[in-house]
Parts: sequence; C-alpha cells; structure tokens
Amino acid sequence: MSFWKHANIAVRESDIVAEVLDARMPELSRNHEIEELVEKEGKFLLFVVNKSDLVSREIVEKVKHGLGEERCVFVSGIKNLGMKRLKERIIIIGKRRGFDRPKVSFVGYPNVGKSSVINALVKRARTKVSSIAGTTKGVQWVSTPSFKILDSPGVIPFDERDEALIAFLGAKNPEKLKQPERSAIRFIGLLKKQYPKLLENFYGISEEKDENDIFMEIGKKKHFLVKGGEIDMRRTALGIIRDWQLGKIFIS
Repeated sequence: MSFWKHANIAVRESDIVAEVLDARMPELSRNHEIEELVEKEGKFLLFVVNKSDLVSREIVEKVKHGLGEERCVFVSGIKNLGMKRLKERIIIIGKRRGFDRPKVSFVGYPNVGKSSVINALVKRARTKVSSIAGTTKGVQWVSTPSFKILDSPGVIPFDERDEALIAFLGAKNPEKLKQPERSAIRFIGLLKKQYPKLLENFYGISEEKDENDIFMEIGKKKHFLVKGGEIDMRRTALGIIRDWQLGKIFIS
C-alpha cells in the first residue's frame, strides 16, 4: 500500500491528526498536502514539533509564534521531553470536540521522529524505532488509557522530490542519495540563509565564501582526503548530512 493510501486511512480514521515536524526546519518538514486533507476531512490538526532539544529557547519561541501557540506542542521523543504537555493537549482537544477517548494519528516525513514520540507517549517501545528512514510499515494502533494512537508511515508528497531537502529531513538514508555532494552544497546555502554563523560556529570555518568553497573547507576540517590530498567529495557530503541527521548541530 502506498504512503498516500496509508495517509488517507490515518486521517479518515482519526479525530486528531498530529503532524510531527523537525524543530530545526519546521516549515520544510510541513506537508501541505496532508494539511489540506486534514482540513477537507474536518479533523483537528496539531503540530508536534519534535527534536526541540536541538534548538534554543529563542528558536522555540519563534517557531511557536509562526505556527500558533494553541496548535503546537514542543517535544523530544528521544529524550522524553514535553510528553506530559502533549498528552494533556490531546485530552483537552478531544473533550472540546466531544470525544472521551479520541483517536490520534501521527503523520509526517519518514524519520522525522513519529515512532520515538509515540513510544515516549506510551512509555513502551511498541512501535519499532530506527535511525533508518522508513522503518514503520503499514498502520499500527497503540492504546493508552486516555486515547488511541494510529501510527502511519511517513509521507513524501509527490511534488516535493528535492533530494537535498528530503536528505536533511531524514527522509532518505544518505547512502542511497544519487547526488549527495549536490544535496550537501544546496543545504549549506539553505543553512547560511536561515541560520547565519551556524556552520561557522560548528565547523570552525568562514561563511564569507560561497557554498562550494565552504563544502571544500568542511572536507579539509574533517580530513576527508583521498590519495594526492584531494577532498573526498562523497565522504564529505555524507559527513555533513549525517551531522545534521544525527542531531550533532545545535541551533541557537
């Protein structure tokens, strides 16, 4: 069954749809086609902003303002942060909409952290968690005393096949990228624009240069070289992508 068939089932069967976003790139990790489907079905859309431990309080407040404070909850599935607040929000929304035990579906891009959030919510690893994109298969129910959770595979919209963005959203294993070098260089430009000085502070390199030069500087800093002292382009690209996917880069 395709991602979109699963997504339609998830939205149709639920009372509340929780879209899991990456706190570092909330707008990029939003799936507007899912959001349109939720609105069409008349369901409540709740933004669950995961990996909030990887951004500063200032960034949290900025994202909260952008999404709407009443419609978002900040959590860290891996570190079990914000789960009490998320539970309370689900219960309150359910009661307001006339459901004593609401059904909640979690949707979003693969590997954005849906399963880790669910496991933290129920405090049991009933849904398999993995660092490899696309681990959750099919549709699985997880029960709690106050609500039921429907976990679905992540959704990649048909019109958003930008490999660079998909790679840094964690929606694809970097080893499977066709052009990791191009993806890494593109993302360097995106980070420079959205988070000035981030690369400079993390890698200890100057951001005065263009994206290609910064890419090469990072390769030198990491000592990713091949015979003759040339930069190992693929290894450098995969290193940059993994630094982001594994949460090594903190955004302040």
